[in-house]
Parts: sequence; C-alpha cells; structure tokens
Amino acid sequence: MQSTLFKTRLRVALLSAVTAAGLVLTAGAVQAQSAPKADAPKAEAPKTDVPAPGAELKAPVIAVIDVQKIMQESNASKGITKSFESLRDSYQKEISALEDKLRKNEDELRKQQTVLSPEALATKRRDFEKQVADVQKTVQNRKRALETSLNEAMAVVHKTMVEVVADISRERGANLVLARQQFVLVDTQLDVTDTVMERVNKKLPQVALNVPKQ
Repeated sequence: MQSTLFKTRLRVALLSAVTAAGLVLTAGAVQAQSAPKADAPKAEAPKTDVPAPGAELKAPVIAVIDVQKIMQESNASKGITKSFESLRDSYQKEISALEDKLRKNEDELRKQQTVLSPEALATKRRDFEKQVADVQKTVQNRKRALETSLNEAMAVVHKTMVEVVADISRERGANLVLARQQFVLVDTQLDVTDTVMERVNKKLPQVALNVPKQ
C-alpha cells in the first residue's frame, strides 16, 4: 500500500510538471506555428495569357517584406499577444488551485491508510486517482484551447497582410515578393515593410482572441 501511495504522490508531482510545461506558453512560440507559418506572401501570378514558346519573359520586379515584423509588431498582433498572456495567467492560477487541492487530498489519504479498511482505502485511492486524471485533462484542454485560439487569430493577421501585400504589389507592378529574412542586405527602395505595416494597422486594428468556454 505504501508503494501505491508513493506512486500516487509521484503522479501528483508529475502533474505539477505537466502544468508548468503545458500552460507556460509564449505567444511567440505559438505564433511560430501559426498557419501558414508566416512565410513570405506569395506573389500573385500575372493575369496574362501564357507566353508562346520562345517569347521574352518579363523582367522580375521585386518587393521585399519583413514578415516576422508584421506578425509580431502590428497593432492586431500585439493585442492578440496581450489577450493570450492574460488568459494564460488566469488558467495557470486556476490549475495551481486545483493542484493545491490535490495535495491536500493526498495528505489526507496518507493519514487514513492506517485507520481505514483495505477496501475503503482502495475506494478512496481510486477516487483520488480520478481527481488527478481530471486535472490533467483540464490542463490539456486549457492548453489546446489557447493554442487553437491564438493560431486562428494570427491567421487573420496573416491573411490581411497577404491582401495588403497583393495590393501594394499591383501598385508597384511587382511580380515577385520575397521575405526580408532571406537576405543580409536589401535596398530600402525594395522594402515595403513599413507601408504594409501602416496599411495592416489601418485595415485590421485589432483581432479578438476567441477561446471557447470550457
């Protein structure tokens, strides 16, 4: 029986580790997984007929954008990050309270092991194990809900950025848009990041972080 209780205490300790690892997320870490991975927006294919074999191809007209900067520093992105961190902290407090309750129940169970019958102790132990499993499930549900809501919100920012880049590309006659991260030096005349940032902020000042009720 002492071995069983030792395993139970070990499981509670592991639960604490899972809680810390599961809910201590950062918006930046999850943004790195946001669809479609914050790659450079694809330039729209020119809306022209397919050139005949041997026809001269158009010279590339290039625009460059710092995708990471837009996805991290636009007003909408900053608002999403702030909401995410607030919810994460709230969930962490909730889980910590549940962990404290589990520890108290565990201590009580350990005290009763010498006075309860084996059958009664086994029943209480099963009840306690279910409590541990329920808290673990809550941790995973909270983590999943946060990740999903963050990814969905950042996808809205990314979609708006792509639309803005497409508009600017048409205005400039650009037929090739590249990510700033791919290059060491870029002519400032090719870099449209500031223009994109300004328009994204105007077009999408904020995005709500919609986390489903648990």
